[in-house]
Amino acid sequence: MCCSRHPSKDDPLTSSALRSKFAAVSSRNGYQVWFPLTVYAVTRLIDLVFILIAARHQVDLPQGGAYGSVASNWDGQWYLRIATGGYPSTIPRDAGGNAVQNQWGFYPAYPFIVGAIMRITGLGFTVVAPLLSLLLGAAAVSVMFRLINQGSGRFAASATVLLTCTYMAAPAMQIAYTESLGLLLVCTALLLLRNRRYGWLVPVLVMLALTRAVALAFVPVLVVHTISRYRRRSQEPFPDPDRWRVAGLAFLAVALTGLWPSIAAISTGDSAAYTQTMSSWSTTGKLRVLIEFPVFAWTKGGPVGLAALLAIIVLIAVIVLRSGAKAWDPEVRAWAGFYPLFLVLATAPGSSNIRHLLLAFPLLWPFPDPATSRSDRRRRVAMVAILAICGLVTQWVWISQFLVVTGQPNIAHIP
Repeated sequence: MCCSRHPSKDDPLTSSALRSKFAAVSSRNGYQVWFPLTVYAVTRLIDLVFILIAARHQVDLPQGGAYGSVASNWDGQWYLRIATGGYPSTIPRDAGGNAVQNQWGFYPAYPFIVGAIMRITGLGFTVVAPLLSLLLGAAAVSVMFRLINQGSGRFAASATVLLTCTYMAAPAMQIAYTESLGLLLVCTALLLLRNRRYGWLVPVLVMLALTRAVALAFVPVLVVHTISRYRRRSQEPFPDPDRWRVAGLAFLAVALTGLWPSIAAISTGDSAAYTQTMSSWSTTGKLRVLIEFPVFAWTKGGPVGLAALLAIIVLIAVIVLRSGAKAWDPEVRAWAGFYPLFLVLATAPGSSNIRHLLLAFPLLWPFPDPATSRSDRRRRVAMVAILAICGLVTQWVWISQFLVVTGQPNIAHIP
């Protein structure tokens, strides 16, 4: 009588199957590491070449060699002041008593990290700041890939990373700007929220509030997350403790919006220190929240300008509300829709908006739904390739026309 044979751990068939499964998992895990980092490295090298070419026309501002000089332009000079000297104890004012541009208009997380590294290593700002931005950007695209991959799959994650790295203002991720740190914190916050890591989200939101003025834009994301979990409570429990945690995070995000203005007020003894400082950058001398974009659209184009602004808002709404956008996680989808709206309501029109939109990374590949056929997939691959090439062209424009200082700086062209 023949006994049935049960596979053991030493069975060659079982071992082969396990090895194949392990190899497949390792391949997937390996891809989400090497792909975003490779794309990031290649595109940053291309931008390095662009910057070195454009730097031949750079005026001697600031010191630090060709690359270091360009990479420390504009806001980098303010971050240098903060990294080496901190913030003024009083708000500097002109003869008329109006606040003039000063360090309080810039958030402290990035320059304080740069300053700490400078003191520890003895290296200069033109070395530390661009290198820190470069490394933070690498971490940001790695987290971004993981975030999109978990919800929308590998192709959407790959396309999003590639088009982020070739976006017009992506060179900001290798110069003395806060884009890399801001992008890393936003992607990390969305990933933590998606995975219900509410406790870890607290320090990330605090850090984000000390990096960029975007903590308030995270509130509607938390609301959408709550609604999504409530609707799915029959498939995934949404216990009361989690509900209270999310509500607490929403209140925290609102409160953090006033964190930096409060610090500025306490440090200077002037309750309007931050708002008056920000007003000094406005061409009108006033900080007009909510109406800057509509006023600009009306001033430049009248009814046509307002219609164009409305058309852009409607286009973004169509992108995030269409059925295919359900392939995004609710948190990513909400950020893609609400963050651009936040920019329209809370910022002023200018070339800096191009840089600010880097944080709206999901919109750079707005087709997260899977391809329906091989031909559809080929079309999508071709579309991504064309968009990436066009993006590199626009990066040259951004570097040569906005980043590099070729003469007397034009305030309207601050990158």
